[in-house]
Amino acid sequence: MKKQKRNPEPVAEALAIAVPADRAWQALTTPGVLGDLVMGHVEMDWRPGRPFLWNWSVWAAAAPRKGQPGQFTWRGRVLDAVPGAALVLGGPGEVTASLTVKGQGQASLVTVVQGDSPGVDLELYRHGWADFLLKLKTLLEQPPAEDALFVRTLMRATPRQVIQAWISPTAMSSILPGRAKIQPRQSGSYAWQRKSGLEKGVFLEITRGHRVAFTWEAGEAAGRAGRTSEVRISAEQTPYGALVSLEQSGAAAVGRGLAVQRRAWAHLLERMRVYFHFGRKIASRNG
Repeated sequence: MKKQKRNPEPVAEALAIAVPADRAWQALTTPGVLGDLVMGHVEMDWRPGRPFLWNWSVWAAAAPRKGQPGQFTWRGRVLDAVPGAALVLGGPGEVTASLTVKGQGQASLVTVVQGDSPGVDLELYRHGWADFLLKLKTLLEQPPAEDALFVRTLMRATPRQVIQAWISPTAMSSILPGRAKIQPRQSGSYAWQRKSGLEKGVFLEITRGHRVAFTWEAGEAAGRAGRTSEVRISAEQTPYGALVSLEQSGAAAVGRGLAVQRRAWAHLLERMRVYFHFGRKIASRNG
């Protein structure tokens, strides 16, 4: 007897976040916050029947080859909503996903469930939703420091590949995009020249396959002594690939707002995600 083909298991990702449920819900229904999570443009009104649009702008700009129109855009309508608890997004011919929030006190559990659809790579979406929830958790749990920031993401790479990319002038020239001069050793210097200006510093630590740390100066601060900050990047192996964490201390000393600087690092990490996703090929435009 011919075996029946099993239907793929739906995507089901969940993550605990140390914030009240109402704050998690607000984040999931605020276009500006969602735009920071997908690193792009989001239009959304959570009321049932209203249209929504999520655009992964960094991917659309950095993908090395042209795909189908709207390849990095998710659009549809809000199919259902329970204020403060559940949101169902999708529509005919589009991916449908349910986002739920459950909370008690200062803790919430945010869950995403997505069923199978024709032509959909569920493993790709599984990775994408896991990264989305990680970014949501990182953003909402951001420490209330005046001069520090923290960014995390998941990459389809090994920790060794991630750290190697940070100290490779060829890789960084593509990821930035711009010109990168790098001396890949402790106490070695680096300089990134891109449209936004010069960024430079000195490597404080290089532990291949795990961690890299360096001083960082940007813009006008790059030409002024004493206005530096420190950046530490670590990579750990997970079932989804490398969990990459970036922490910057002394960020306020370089004269840029923390929100602006955080988004700049998140943008760079997102381009690195594209770099590894497409086999180290990336468009150098729109950096």
